[in-house]
Formats: sequence, C-alpha cells, structure tokens
Amino acid sequence: MFIKKLHLQNFRCYRDFTIEFSPKLTVIVAENGKGKTAILDALAIAMTPYLAAFHGSRPRNFQSGDVRMVLEQGLDAQGIRIPRMKYELPVSLEVEIDANAEKSGVLSWTRSMKTQKGRTTSQNAKLVARYAKNLYNLLNKKGDEAIVLPVLGYYGTVRMWNDSSLLKGGDIDMSRASGYIECLEPSGSYNTFGQWFRYASESALEFDHMIKERGLQVKNPYREILKAVKKAIIACISSMGWTDIMYSFSAQNLLVCHPTKGLFPMETMSDGARSVISMAADIAYRMARLNPDLGEDVALKTPGIVLIDEVDMHLHPSWQQTVVQDLARAFPNVQFIMTTHSPQVLTSVPAEDIRILHWMEDDQVRIEAPSFSYGAESSQVLKDIQNVDSRPVNLPIVKDLKRYLELVNADQWDTPEALTLRKRLDDWSQGRDPALLKADMDIRVRNYRRKKS
Repeated sequence: MFIKKLHLQNFRCYRDFTIEFSPKLTVIVAENGKGKTAILDALAIAMTPYLAAFHGSRPRNFQSGDVRMVLEQGLDAQGIRIPRMKYELPVSLEVEIDANAEKSGVLSWTRSMKTQKGRTTSQNAKLVARYAKNLYNLLNKKGDEAIVLPVLGYYGTVRMWNDSSLLKGGDIDMSRASGYIECLEPSGSYNTFGQWFRYASESALEFDHMIKERGLQVKNPYREILKAVKKAIIACISSMGWTDIMYSFSAQNLLVCHPTKGLFPMETMSDGARSVISMAADIAYRMARLNPDLGEDVALKTPGIVLIDEVDMHLHPSWQQTVVQDLARAFPNVQFIMTTHSPQVLTSVPAEDIRILHWMEDDQVRIEAPSFSYGAESSQVLKDIQNVDSRPVNLPIVKDLKRYLELVNADQWDTPEALTLRKRLDDWSQGRDPALLKADMDIRVRNYRRKKS
C-alpha cells in the first residue's frame, strides 16, 4: 500500500495543489512556511477513513485553522476601505492510494469541510472503509495471523522520548488494532512503546522459565518479536556506533548500548539520538502490535506509510547523510514521505524522489525534481536544489571576496582596489580559503598571457 497522489483545495497556504509521490520515498523541499508540513498534515487527515474501522484510533478532521485565508478590501461602518481576512471555502483534499498488495487496486476518496466550523465529510470512501472493516472483522477470527496490517505513522518536530516514568505502570492494550492508537498524532510521547517493551521483556523471561521447567523445545515468540524490534532500531542507530537496546529490570529503564561508551538510559541520550531511536522504536513497536505472527520478520515484511517532518532534526551532518537509508533498510516495505532542510539528507536521496516546491506570483505552486542529487557534494545541493549560496552573502567579508574575484576575472587583480581587497582577504583567510588559492592560480595564468601579448 502506498499513496500515489494528493490534491488540495483551500487547505492552509494552498489554493489548488496536486503532488504525486514515489512508491518508496518522497522528500519534500521548500523554504520555511512554504507548505511542507501542511502536506503531511493533509495526508494524516486523508487516512482517517481507513483508521475509522479500528476502535481506539482517534480520527483527524479539518479544523478552522486549516482553511485558507486571503486578504481582501472591505468597508467599515463609515464606508472607509479597510483590509480584512476572508476564509476560502470549501476546504477539501482528494487522495489516491495504490492498494495492489491487498488486491484492492487503486482507491481514491475525498474529504471536505464546507463551512468554517462545519463537520468534515468523506466522499467515495466506502471502498477503503469496507476494506479496513473487513480487516478488522477478520482479526477476531481463527487464522487471523494471515492478515498483515499496514503500519501508519506520523512523526512531527516534537518527537522525543520524554521520561523514564513512562515505563512504569499503566494498562497495556494488547490487541492488534492497538498498533493504530494515536498513530497519526505528530507529537506522540512514545510511552506505549516503553510500556510494551517492558511487558515483552518480562514475558520473554517468563516464557524462557516455563520452557526450561517443562523441558520444551519451542521458540519463544516474545524473544522473536523483541529481536525484530531491536534489530530495526539498531539498523537506524548503528551508523553512530550504538549496538543494542534493552530493558533493565533493576533500573526499570530502557538502556542503549555502545561498545566503548557503555550503557546509557534513554533520557540521558542526545536530542538527535533520542529523536531517531524514538521514531524507529515507535514504528517497530506498532508493526509488532499489528502483525505479531510475523515474528523476527515483522519489520522487514510489514508494509505501510510513514510521514516524517524534518527528518534531519537535531542530527549531526554525518548522521543526516545516513538516516534516510537507515530507515529504508530497517523498514524496506514502508513508504516514507518526509521533509527536510538539510543538503546532507538530499545528497543521499535519488533526484526522482525529491519534490521541490516553487511558489509563483499567482499563489500557484510548481513542483520540480532536481536534475542531480544522489551522491552530490552538499555545496552543490545547497546551491542547485535549495537555491542557497555556500557562503552567507550578507557578510561584508564575503562581499569583499565576491568583488575581488570579479576584478580578477576582469584582469584587474593588480589595481589599487584589488590590492586593498586582497590584503583584507589575506588577513581574514590566513591562506586557508580555496577560492583565493584558485584565484592565485588564475592570476598566474592571466599574468603569463598578459606578458605574452
């Protein structure tokens, strides 16, 4: 199952907008406030008809803040023209999903809200609702292990392991449908994963004890599912040297293991590490809840759709270069739709999987895929895809460098202006700037040509 296309009308900043997604990975690029998160939020709202069949999942509907607003000229009581904001209605979205893996073909439906405080309604959603309802009804029948449920997840910019107390106490919903609880809430606390990991660790020990007592030669299903979840998490953090995650019964806490640094409680990890671990753990946990009979293969065989806002958040550039591939390796059957501001992320993504949002003067959005990205230098990605110079152009010294290079290109490197600039630039760079080193080579060639002529 994967999302093929999304069409928005009057949703937040979008008047009329359509975007198509790659089956495995789509990375959305735009400036701040240009609608990246709005696309993810719209997709979360779009998936409600599927989730509605599973008890315990909270629907996401349109809110008044989702309605596009425009500035227009109105009149006050004295007939004086004043600017005012106007709501553009109705607000709607149409989503198209390829469900061939479930033999349901292509499904599409529409969700809309006609008034500012009206209800969200769904049109043409019967097929996806019927499909989800059939899955739900089959869960309680004998042989339901043959039913593979797709995982859904949305990870916003507030994704963090919060507190070790989340591992203590609390009832745990062990139904398969519990894997959908709050799955499209972008600011989840991940407490359910912590509770489940403790429960699964305790159950694995109890099962081991029972097997030993009775002399049985059977697999421990709790060990298998724990192994799968841990394997998926480690796949996302091994590039930074972390090798294991475990539950400590004495400390009553989750610990992350490093071969040279030792054991670390989750809440003491860096924001970047906690962000990735929390996200990978939550995806793997939900897969384990949805499809426990897949055992060790649950992370490898579970399909689904995962939305991630600012996948590079809190990560060192070296980790930014690997995080997308780490996620794809850990969860190979999941479609990831994510946003980023990082050239380090973009250089790890094929060009055909990138969507650059260009805003036009008429409030229309043109979508482009770059001509080259995968394996490119980050400075090239910064310039060609994000339209940002590799140097901060507002700095006086950068302006001096630009002017000096212009003089060199005009064969004026030995003019008083150029010599003054060069002295200033040498004091600044101390012989370390490659642009000046390259300029020196250029000057030698130009000087040779000048003498020859």
